[in-house]
Amino acid sequence: MLNIVAGLNNTNIFKTSNYFRVNLGLAATVDNNGKRDYNTNDSFSSHYNSAYKTIIYAMGNIGDIKFYTDHYIKNDKVAVYYGENFEEFIYEIDHKLIKEKGVNFYLGRLLKLTEEEFEKRKENEELKKIEKAKKGNAETITKNPGQVTYDDLKEYLKQKRKNRYNH
Repeated sequence: MLNIVAGLNNTNIFKTSNYFRVNLGLAATVDNNGKRDYNTNDSFSSHYNSAYKTIIYAMGNIGDIKFYTDHYIKNDKVAVYYGENFEEFIYEIDHKLIKEKGVNFYLGRLLKLTEEEFEKRKENEELKKIEKAKKGNAETITKNPGQVTYDDLKEYLKQKRKNRYNH
C-alpha cells in the first residue's frame, strides 16, 4: 500500500505520467444527522486527517499507488506513506531529474528510495529488539538458576548495587 501526498503544483506534475488515472476518491466529509463529519471510509485519508488536522483530496492513482493533494503544502516536498501503518517518508522533489529523465523515472526512483529506507528502519527496529532482549533478567537467578546468563548476572548485580545505595 502506497500513498503519495504533495501540494497541488507537484501533484499536477505526477498527473503527467501516462500511467496516471484520475480517481477523485470519496467525499472528504459525510452528513451525520445534520452534522458534517470526516469520512472514515478512506483509511489513509482518515489517518492523515487525524495526524495533521487537514483534509487531503484524492487525485488519482497509478496502479495501487494513490495520489493526494494537500493544499497547505506550499513547498517542493512530497510525502510517501508506505505499508499498512502508513510509515511516513518525506523527500524534496527533484525537478531537474523529472525534466531530464521524466516523471515515470522519478516516481520509480522515489519508490525505490522509500523501500530502501523502510528496510533500514525495519532493520534498526529489529536491532533495538535484540538489544532489549539481551538485557538480562535479575529474577532468573532466583527463579531458574540453571538458565542464568551473563546478562542476567549483570542485571542482578546492577539492581543489588542500586538497592544498597537507595536504602
